[in-house]
Amino acid sequence: MTAEYVNPVIAATRTVFSTMLNATATRTGLSLRSDPAEVSQPSSGVSAVIGLSGQAAGTLVLNLTSSTAIEILHRLVGAEVTQVNAEVCDAVGEVTNMIAGHAKAQLAKYSLLISIPNVVSGDDHTVHFPSNVIPMVLSFDSDLGPFTIEVGFSNLPVQ
Repeated sequence: MTAEYVNPVIAATRTVFSTMLNATATRTGLSLRSDPAEVSQPSSGVSAVIGLSGQAAGTLVLNLTSSTAIEILHRLVGAEVTQVNAEVCDAVGEVTNMIAGHAKAQLAKYSLLISIPNVVSGDDHTVHFPSNVIPMVLSFDSDLGPFTIEVGFSNLPVQ
């Protein structure tokens, strides 16, 4: 995977956090998830998964701590909650959808379609990618708390 695919995700994340959450997202790391079974998301957290299909096929996963996910709900709609619930999961799914949508616009030449986000929460959950995909892990820090985005494609077009 090249910067051509990763940079739109980074830019989309910064834009969504700035415009929708009034927060600054700063990338703090970039790595490959070398072990497909590796747990890169925080325990007791929330992960939203969106599929991408078209001339390239892939997956985008937003991984958050519970406190970061709760703060997203607060910033998005003003609701105050103390634990992850359906509203928090809906807010995380919506933010993930916005990030994927903004990245999709920057990758228009691949005619990508995005799926509806699926949100997983709970202690020590793991999001698995297909065995032939090694996702890129983008680490961020923000005013809301730390988070990662994992993105991986299984059939990138040859340039």
